[in-house]
Amino acid sequence: MNSIVKKYIMIFTSAFISGLCICFGASVFLICQTYSMALKVVGSFMFGIGLFTIIHAHLWLYTGKAGYILDNKPLYLLDLVVCFIGNAIGCFILAFVLKQTRIGDTLVESATPLVEAKMADSWYSILILAIMCGVMIYLAVEGHKKCEYPLGKVLFVFMPVSLFILCSFEHVVANVVYFTYASEFGLKVVLYFAIMFVGNAMGSVMFDGLLKLVEYLKKEDNKVESVEK
Repeated sequence: MNSIVKKYIMIFTSAFISGLCICFGASVFLICQTYSMALKVVGSFMFGIGLFTIIHAHLWLYTGKAGYILDNKPLYLLDLVVCFIGNAIGCFILAFVLKQTRIGDTLVESATPLVEAKMADSWYSILILAIMCGVMIYLAVEGHKKCEYPLGKVLFVFMPVSLFILCSFEHVVANVVYFTYASEFGLKVVLYFAIMFVGNAMGSVMFDGLLKLVEYLKKEDNKVESVEK
């Protein structure tokens, strides 16, 4: 089998599993938020188990990988497209299966008003919220990677996830789960998903770029200090 074909089969399979993980997290959040605000907060933290698993299993998640566009060649964009397709299919299949169970009605009832609010929103609001979500996921992934302490690694994953959930930021992969439960499909849905897809990447890349700029300026400042000494 061609090495390139193997590579994309690997990315797709890994992304598919990530989609399942995100669906588990999104589903428990939907169930928790039906009861009380306190449980909604708990659910927002439990959502993070999906990303935590993805990071530790070294799986492909679009929102987790998009922040590293600047570190890769242009072909990486194709990797991200394949990744998102795998994520979306994993989310859709598991959400569809769970919808057939006894908890299906609860999931549908919880997801429907959530989706209706998204569809009633303006495109620029969706874009801004998607950008903010991209920043949060980048913080979770990069923070976990760079933090040297076990507790810090855990907090860096769960806290940004909880924040983006409670602030209703737009996560393009998680939204596949919500829209599947709500049975909301159509041209406007495709358009909004395209906006979220771009917005999530923009947030991650912009924050990554800002951090790279800070590192560059620090190095330049150190060079100046060395010359002056």
